[in-house]
Amino acid sequence: MMVDFGDGGDVALARLTGRLDTAGVGSVELAFTARVVPEPRPVLIDLTGLDFIASLGVRMLITTARSRGRNGRVLVMFGAGPEVTDILTTMGLDEIIPLLPDEAAARAAVTD
Repeated sequence: MMVDFGDGGDVALARLTGRLDTAGVGSVELAFTARVVPEPRPVLIDLTGLDFIASLGVRMLITTARSRGRNGRVLVMFGAGPEVTDILTTMGLDEIIPLLPDEAAARAAVTD
């Protein structure tokens, strides 16, 4: 599991790659939350490289979204493949964090 951070100008990008299972969450959670939670700009989470997400991964994303929400900061996910999308929608995460099809749609959602 890897997490990469990028500067998208008016937004920050966090790219999750691999499997966000127990081992994956353990390897990226501290870096992910430490970078995403305090970011003042809207954060777009790129899920195009995410192969799988388990309940611990969903918990990590919910905790991050709640922490950002307390400060009025925006968090949006995009690019999930069919299997990851199925998990996220079944667990209702897309009702907490918007899940959009691609980066362009995610950018449009936070700049409107």
